[in-house]
Amino acid sequence: MLTANTEKEKEALKLGASDFLSKPYDIDILCTRTINYAQLHHLTQQVQDQNMLLEEKVQERTLALEEALAISKETEFEISTRLGRAGESRDPETGGHIKRMSHYSKLLAKLYGLSDEECELILYAAPLHDIGKIAIKDEILLKPGRFEPHEYEQMQEHAQLGALMLEGADRYPVLKAGHIIALEHHEKYDGTGYPNGKKGSDIHLYARIVAIADVFDALSSKRCYKDPMPLETVLDIMKKDTPSHFDPELIKLFLDNLEQFLEIKEIFKDENCQPLNQEIKIQSEKELTILFVDDNELNRILITEMLGLLFPNIHIISKENAIAALETDISKYDLILTDITMPEIDGYQFYTLLREEKSFQSPIIAITGLNTDRDKDKILQHGFNHYISKPLDIHELENSLKRFL
Repeated sequence: MLTANTEKEKEALKLGASDFLSKPYDIDILCTRTINYAQLHHLTQQVQDQNMLLEEKVQERTLALEEALAISKETEFEISTRLGRAGESRDPETGGHIKRMSHYSKLLAKLYGLSDEECELILYAAPLHDIGKIAIKDEILLKPGRFEPHEYEQMQEHAQLGALMLEGADRYPVLKAGHIIALEHHEKYDGTGYPNGKKGSDIHLYARIVAIADVFDALSSKRCYKDPMPLETVLDIMKKDTPSHFDPELIKLFLDNLEQFLEIKEIFKDENCQPLNQEIKIQSEKELTILFVDDNELNRILITEMLGLLFPNIHIISKENAIAALETDISKYDLILTDITMPEIDGYQFYTLLREEKSFQSPIIAITGLNTDRDKDKILQHGFNHYISKPLDIHELENSLKRFL
C-alpha cells in the first residue's frame, strides 16, 4: 500500500496488505521491499507445492501399502484354504466337509458375537483343523471300520502333527489361529479330550467353536467307515455329549439357530463338492522327478502336497534354497520349479548357474509373487520356460506342468 494518509496504515494491514509505505517514499526501499516480498511469495508457493506433492506421495504410499496388505492377506487365506484341502483330499469321501465346517464355524462365531474380522479369521483358519492328517498313514486314515486301540492312538497324533506344521507362524493371523485350532479341536469341555486334556475355558474359543462344527458334520455326513446319521440322531448325540464334550453356551447357540446351519449343509452337500483327489488326480506313466526350491516352508509343504496329488507317480524333492539344490545331482531332475525371491542366490542367479555351470537342459519354471507385466517379461526374457503366479491356483499348476512333462 502506497499512501500519504498514514492513518490508513492499520486498516490496510488488517485488510491483508503485506506492507505499507508512506509517501513520499524512498525508491530504493520500495524496490528492495518489492523484491523481498516477491521472493517470499515464490518461496511460499514452493513450500505449498512441495506439501501438496508430499501429500500425494503419502496417499500413493498408503494406497500401495493397503494393496500390499490386502495381497498378503489374500495369499495367507489362499495358503490356508489349500493346505486344508490338501489334508482333506487324502480322505476320498469327505467331499464338502471342509467347506461346510468352515462356514458352520464362521456362523457360530458370529452368533457368539465375535467381530466380522474374527469371524473371517475363523472361516479361513478352520480348514487347517485336520492338516496333521497329511502325516497319518493311509492304512489308518482310510481304514473302513473302527480303529484298533493302537491305531486310534496313531490317529490322535494328527492334532499335534498339525500344530507342529503351523508352529512359529505368529506373524500370520490365519496360520496362528490354525495352529490353535489344529492342536485343540479334539479337546473336550470336561478335560477328557486330547492331546493335552484341557478343560472348559482353558480350551481356546476358536477350538471350542470348530469342535462343534466338526462333530456335527462328521456325524451327519457319509465317511469311508459309516453312512450319514439322521439329523435327529445327530442332535440327540450332541445334546447328550454337551456336558462332557461341548461348550454349553456355544451348543445352545448352535441348536437355537439350527436352520441356518442346515442351510449351509444344503449349499455345500457332497454331490455339489467333488472330492479334491478325484477332481485333480492325474496318472502319469512316466517315472519322473521334480525339484522344487523355495525358502518358505509353508510354500514347500503346500506345493509338494499339490504336486503329489496332481502327479502321484512322480517323485518330488523340495529344497529350502538354491545352494542346497545345487548340492544335489541336478542331472536326475526332469523339471525344476523355483521361487524367484530367495536369499543369497535368487531365482535368476539359480537359473544361470543351472544352465551355464550345470548344463541343465530340462524345463525350468519360475513361481513368483511378482505379478506385474514387467516382472513376467523379465522372467521369460531371462530364459525361464514358463512362470506360475502366486497365490497358486492348482489348476494353473496342473496345466503348466502338463505342457512340459
